[in-house]
Amino acid sequence: METVPCPISNSTEFIPWLQVPDRFDASGIKRWQLVQSCASGLIMLNPRPESSEIAVHYRSGPYDPYRHANGNSSLSERVFLAARSLLLGYRASLILKGAFKPLEKLSILEIGCATGELLHFFHRSKGIPLDHLAGVEPDAESAAYAREVFGLSVSPFLQNGYPKKFDRLVLWHTLEHIHALHETLQGAASLLEPNGVLVLALPNPSGSGANSYRENWIAWDAPRHLFHFMPGTLERLLEQHHLRVFSRRPYLPDALYNTFYSEKLRCNSKGERFHALKRVTALGLAMVSLGKEALWPKEASSFIYFARKT
Repeated sequence: METVPCPISNSTEFIPWLQVPDRFDASGIKRWQLVQSCASGLIMLNPRPESSEIAVHYRSGPYDPYRHANGNSSLSERVFLAARSLLLGYRASLILKGAFKPLEKLSILEIGCATGELLHFFHRSKGIPLDHLAGVEPDAESAAYAREVFGLSVSPFLQNGYPKKFDRLVLWHTLEHIHALHETLQGAASLLEPNGVLVLALPNPSGSGANSYRENWIAWDAPRHLFHFMPGTLERLLEQHHLRVFSRRPYLPDALYNTFYSEKLRCNSKGERFHALKRVTALGLAMVSLGKEALWPKEASSFIYFARKT
């Protein structure tokens, strides 16, 4: 375990924010401490597992992407994965929006590519050549799957020796997991084409879901989520690497996932079984959340940020 300063301000002054469970801890006993930086407003897990300790927390229950890819998921997990696959086209359209090159000439790097489904979609459905696509994935089994099944170029860490720079660099629900924020963003900025776009999807800790579910909000996801970016904090972090956010929009599908599984976590925290009726109720609440976030985007569960080099 380690205690670290705020990566934005380098301050070590924090106020307690919330104690949250690990959603995969069946006992419900362990609590993780979230704190907020007095200087920047960033919410952090502190203390946190060191980078050498964190891997075991990704082998907990349904978090393992390689296990999903090999069909070892529960029915509810398979439903979620099927829905996520159906949304690949929507995600891809958001990432490619405003592209100034023909698709066959675009280059894309995804940091945290898991088993490579999104990159494969860009190749299969958008016609982007395989040698224009690259991924970074620290999980060895997931990376091997992406290479062997989809033929993708995937490395365990961000490299300096890529043969080209990239028109799109994607961190889709990835940045909040990364211990070395500055090294990652410095590398990302150096790999962007002059007109390239950095695309980040992140949970919104100031949204209605976080306020409603408190410690049972699924997107706290301790100890895997190390950082939670309150409004303005991501912008200040990116500015340190000469990156500027030029657009932000809600990612509404996350309202469904976050609400449904937050209801499940709240049910578990009370020692109640998440039976069929509760699942139907949770699905109804998820649909209500989707409608609310469509009407009031600032309350969204997740945002997508688009940034360029300054």
